[in-house]
Amino acid sequence: MYIYEKSKMPFPVIPGHEEWTELYDTAWKTAFKKIEYIDKPGWKPQLACMPGSGIIWQWDCCFMTFITNYSNGTISAFNNLDNLYRLRRESDGYMSMAYEIETEKPAYGERINPPLMAWAEWEYYMVSGDSSRFERVLPALEGIYSFIENNRRRNCGLYWFEDSGSAGMDNAPRAGYFSTKLDGCDVCHVDLACQQALSAKCLSQIYGVLGNAEKQKFYSSEHERICELVNRYHWSEKSGWYFDFFARDDASKKVKLINSKTVAAFWAIISGVAKGQRLERMIKHMFDENEFYTLVPFASLSKDDPNYDEKGGYWLGSVWPPTNYAAIRGLYDAGYPELAREAAIKFLDAMCKVEKNPAWRGIWEAYAPESFRPATCEDGSIVRADFVGWSGLAPITMLIEQIIGLHFNAPEQTITFNIFPDMVGGLKNMEFCGGKVSVECIGYSSAIGKSRISVETEKPFTLVVNANYLWEEKRIEVPKGKHEFYV
Repeated sequence: MYIYEKSKMPFPVIPGHEEWTELYDTAWKTAFKKIEYIDKPGWKPQLACMPGSGIIWQWDCCFMTFITNYSNGTISAFNNLDNLYRLRRESDGYMSMAYEIETEKPAYGERINPPLMAWAEWEYYMVSGDSSRFERVLPALEGIYSFIENNRRRNCGLYWFEDSGSAGMDNAPRAGYFSTKLDGCDVCHVDLACQQALSAKCLSQIYGVLGNAEKQKFYSSEHERICELVNRYHWSEKSGWYFDFFARDDASKKVKLINSKTVAAFWAIISGVAKGQRLERMIKHMFDENEFYTLVPFASLSKDDPNYDEKGGYWLGSVWPPTNYAAIRGLYDAGYPELAREAAIKFLDAMCKVEKNPAWRGIWEAYAPESFRPATCEDGSIVRADFVGWSGLAPITMLIEQIIGLHFNAPEQTITFNIFPDMVGGLKNMEFCGGKVSVECIGYSSAIGKSRISVETEKPFTLVVNANYLWEEKRIEVPKGKHEFYV
């Protein structure tokens, strides 16, 4: 039986922002209430996005691993992934977007979901240092990758979901109809291509850890190949954005871009597809208040689209924690930590305002882009309440990684602490490399021009500090015990 015990968890300390730490605690309490115990052979207890629905969803499960990486092992969404790995079709690697728990059959036919499992496994390794899962799960990871390569590509080499629902963006104005004759819908989807590139990148890294140079090189070249294809077909130089496009025949003959800017393009950042001027042009769109940078960022559909709904309308503008995490983490990885933090704070502040409103309370599946309230569905009803689920990404994962500024690299026994001028606080009681560690910025002294860092650790590690936007790394070898440093 999984029981929430606050004393066993990492806990953030952020003086002056108690609303953030309160929502952090609410998120964990909600998560522990969502654990399903399935009385069927082979099923592990799982963190459910919708307990009692009788369905396990693939991309929800992947995103929840980024939350439970910070649970000190008290709860793990990798039980969910293990349940899904067992259900996949071994003959060709196929994994459904969702399975019925009772029948263990695909819930929606031969539809796929964003392939994020390799990314999830890699991030767990980075936080935990535990590579023991790799050998066991690689057949599933490579199977999913191969199925998409063999069954979800057009003549141009690019990728298609069956419809917007398969992409996880149910009613987004992205895809045409599903047609058996055309082997799916008539669109090549930019997010699936970028997600496949991200999978290749992570598979290359995993094989690097395992010492398989041949496989590492193969998946690295796959990553480069897909990045080149996305930039060739999905990029609009005129608009400075990555779009889906129609491709009923060979897309190389004539590309017909679909003129809707959606968060699907955000995957070009985290995957490493968007670089240089293309990345900079994307960022201008993302932080434009008349496009994606709404009161609550980021809108899932640009405000200048005629289909945009200021109340959300599900994927017609709603702000979604999973795509926000992909965007914000992508900005950080691409070298824009200030922008990543700015967006994370704006989103978390909005979630706190909604939680404090007696009319709403709690944590919601998605949020309205232009008011502090839950988003609406397409029919005008309100999205799901108490959704942790992926909505724990902001009050837990983004709070630790982007707002506090801590990034864990267990394989190298290194913690990176990005200290921002307005930030006082840190994280305590985090399990890291076989012991507990607490890292906190006590404050900044303008008199000496340095920040005061407090560290308490049960195991030695390397602390890498980037202070006050200078981004000049200072490496400190921290021995066991309690210490203070000035940086």
